[in-house]
Amino acid sequence: MNTEVTVEKNMQLNILESGIACINIDLRGSKVNTLGETTMKELNELIDKVIANREIKGLVISSGKEDSFIAGADVKEIQAIQEKTLSEALQASKLGKEIFQKIADMPINTVAAINGICLGGGTELAFACKHRIASKNAKIGLPEIKLGFVPGWGGCVRLPRLLGVATALDLILTGKVLSADKAKKLALILEVVESKDLLARAMKIAREGAPAASKVQTLQAKVQELLLESNSLGLSIMRDIAYKGMMAQTKGKYPAAKEAIDLIIRGFQLPEKEAFELESNAFAKLAMSEVSRNLVGIFFAQTESKKLPLELKDKKISTVAVLGAGVMGAGIAQAAAKAGYKVIVKDVKQEFVDKGKETVRKLFAGLVLKHRLKQEEMDKIMSSMIFTTDYAPLADVDLVIEAVIEDLDAKRKVLAELENAAKKNFVFGSNTSSLSIDKMAESAKRPESVVGIHFFNPVHKMPLVEIVKGAKTDEESLALAMSFALALDKTTVVTADSPGFVVNRILAPYMREAAVLAESGVPVEEIDRAMKSFGMPMGPMALLDEVGLDIAGKVVHVMYEALGERLAEPALMKEIQRLKLLGKKGGKGIYLYNEKGRPDGVNPEFQACIKAETRKIQKSQIQDRLVLLMLNEAVRCLEESVVTSAAQLDLALIFGIGFPPYEGGILRYADKQGIRLLCDKLELLAQIEGSRYEPCELLRTKARNREKFYDSK
Repeated sequence: MNTEVTVEKNMQLNILESGIACINIDLRGSKVNTLGETTMKELNELIDKVIANREIKGLVISSGKEDSFIAGADVKEIQAIQEKTLSEALQASKLGKEIFQKIADMPINTVAAINGICLGGGTELAFACKHRIASKNAKIGLPEIKLGFVPGWGGCVRLPRLLGVATALDLILTGKVLSADKAKKLALILEVVESKDLLARAMKIAREGAPAASKVQTLQAKVQELLLESNSLGLSIMRDIAYKGMMAQTKGKYPAAKEAIDLIIRGFQLPEKEAFELESNAFAKLAMSEVSRNLVGIFFAQTESKKLPLELKDKKISTVAVLGAGVMGAGIAQAAAKAGYKVIVKDVKQEFVDKGKETVRKLFAGLVLKHRLKQEEMDKIMSSMIFTTDYAPLADVDLVIEAVIEDLDAKRKVLAELENAAKKNFVFGSNTSSLSIDKMAESAKRPESVVGIHFFNPVHKMPLVEIVKGAKTDEESLALAMSFALALDKTTVVTADSPGFVVNRILAPYMREAAVLAESGVPVEEIDRAMKSFGMPMGPMALLDEVGLDIAGKVVHVMYEALGERLAEPALMKEIQRLKLLGKKGGKGIYLYNEKGRPDGVNPEFQACIKAETRKIQKSQIQDRLVLLMLNEAVRCLEESVVTSAAQLDLALIFGIGFPPYEGGILRYADKQGIRLLCDKLELLAQIEGSRYEPCELLRTKARNREKFYDSK
């Protein structure tokens, strides 16, 4: 048979003399492959050609991208579907299934040759193939749950049949992305090979077939399969266990999680065709939900936040220095070293340096314990890091991040010392949480290279980094700072140099008002419970302890000096400072903490500071008092151009303080509740509680003109 080639816009079909067909997907003008309407149509046409050619003995589906198989469905098209009708969403799911089913029904060997990223619809396409092999750099998963819907092209049906119900529940409910080795251990893929050998090996399997994947099961897994997955009673028990865990994690706020459990359990007991129908209905219903719209909105805000202000070309960061080996400095240093940077940590005393080194070691040891890093990898990284009290090793650094005490003079001093020691130009990033970048840059030799790079504590857990652009910060320094944070797998939001930047600016009135409520006799546990019920990961009083009461006090003081009376320090905060209560890090603050760092009741010392009689107020009143102050301050940030858009502000609050993602952010929340209603509530509270509740002008304008923060499509 002669070699035949069929070329579509985004893919190519090669039919070789050996009788093996290869569909190579290479989406034009994109770094990754996605499955949208156009690519799915092309794929369908090429599959039909393969089916029609009875001389074809095997099919390989591969990617023309260097490190990406298929990154999933085109999320832009999903967003477009969300603006249409339920029936159109249902049809989109069914069409994808029909195309993949053609692959599944082929009587020949079909092989997915997975290189690099393989997510969502790409993983579902791979499931439709009889065999899957992957390169060592492959990442495979079904993350749809994070966008508020379930896999809609067969993932919820095929995965339980491939790996069992328990594994399918775990992977789909968490949206886990597996490494190639982990996927092989689960028998999700047949083999892991070098990238250079991937296509050749896939074609050999397509031509000759492959032995059935040998799934190594533990005794516990075998018992689970026999006792639970093989009968309806066992599956009912699995549903109850999964449901209990899901409620503990989501509090029922994410409907996709509940739907996924029901779908996987029910679908496993149905014929495949009926299960597919069930999945399509679930996908369509969830994709059209408000929660999914909000989560998709967050996805696009994250995508937007990754765009650098200019292309860096040959300019890059190789060596990073961290000034200050305290908790924050050590956390930043560990994150940078883990990301592959050469890292130097400097502090003024050897005892501080040694303590910082031990903190870094413990952070890496935690990764080893969780099997996210091998011991030899940890040892290699630790041996490559430099810990010093001298500026000499910093002579050739590309980026310096200062994490010294929150004092402007101290930060200016280390910058001056560094400039004297440096042999070349470098970017100076300040980890300040509230001090002015412009004031820091006033005495700098190169003020255009001074930028804020504000991490949140603890660095290894908190996903947000605020990149603060000073008045003189140039685009290159800004881009380098962003690229560094992105390399650490952080979400970045660019802000202007304004008091508290974005997160602390909005957080300060929230935590201040929580203290005012406590001062007036509202029990701290009730304040925290009310806000956890609203959807926050922890209450404001617990958050004060987590941040550190000393740090919170400094931030409130800085904010008061900058923004005036509405952020005046409450008497209760002054009492806390008098008692030198530090919060969780000191073992006691508003709450007491046990040896494991868990809260153990309200601290009697703190309680003694409250002179007012205990009083009860409704949960909704607590939520209004706290959330509306955050909203008002958030709108002021837009009014003052501290951030560029509503989407970036919402992104900052979701990743910076854990504002409920299912709400889409505080400004989406305001749109949903009705800006006019919220403005009226603020005006009423201003009459009762004081002028700090007076709505800002932009909020009044939006209410008056019946406008929203987002397009009302």
